[in-house]
Amino acid sequence: MTRKVSLPGPDRPWQQGVPAFLRLRPGRRPLHPGHFLESRFLVPLGITQDALAKALGISRRRVNELVRGKRAVTPDTAVRLALLFQLEPAFWLGLQLQWDLYRECRAAGGPDRSGNQ
Repeated sequence: MTRKVSLPGPDRPWQQGVPAFLRLRPGRRPLHPGHFLESRFLVPLGITQDALAKALGISRRRVNELVRGKRAVTPDTAVRLALLFQLEPAFWLGLQLQWDLYRECRAAGGPDRSGNQ
């Protein structure tokens, strides 16, 4: 006997417990967490990459690679950023997850979040 699996309908009940910042937004490419960090925290607060590295206790190279989109937010980095900016580590990991999923969908030739192939 085969079992049919039903996918969630347009109301997407599976997203009910998903935080708003993790929800997929059609037509929008997610920001890399490093770009988000730079544009929403470093620039508005006048924090240099060097100052951030010192505050986080990590190398300037690690911060620079993160900001340039060449490095991912690891759980360690997420905890450090969360403590510094008084956010949950899950926030930073969620941004990284969005970015990773977007890139994998694009690499697999599947639809990205805008619905394009």
